[in-house]
Amino acid sequence: MYTYVYYIAEKIPGAMEMQRFAHPIHVGIVSASDHEAAYTAVLHDLRPTFADAPQELEVRFEVVTAPRNGAGVWRHGKPIDTDITFTSAD
Repeated sequence: MYTYVYYIAEKIPGAMEMQRFAHPIHVGIVSASDHEAAYTAVLHDLRPTFADAPQELEVRFEVVTAPRNGAGVWRHGKPIDTDITFTSAD
């Protein structure tokens, strides 16, 4: 089981990566077996929020590791960026 910090940003055509994630619209934590399971959990939680007015969004997941001695700073892994796509079924 992994712990992920995730950032959700609006997908803005032409905006550079640093601009998109500089001011995310939501930040959260999710535990999952891999980033695909984390994506599914986040998508499931977001679906009711955006059902009436879907937006083009993208999410960035970062695996975080607890400090070795139980105190200190959590370490972040390499970011995994994924688009969030809602369909007419949502």
